[in-house]
Amino acid sequence: METVVCDIAKSRMEKDFNEALQRLGLFVTSIRFDNKERLAVVLELSCDESLLNCAS
Repeated sequence: METVVCDIAKSRMEKDFNEALQRLGLFVTSIRFDNKERLAVVLELSCDESLLNCAS
């Protein structure tokens, strides 16, 4: 049951982060939880390469 809840939370977080970062041309490629000291959410982001050439 814990895995299902974790997967649902990760999916929802990815959706919310992607919506928030879309204007910056960024998107989430990975989400993981790290609880070595405290619970932390680690995001790996990538950029939309089609937006990189717009300044040229």
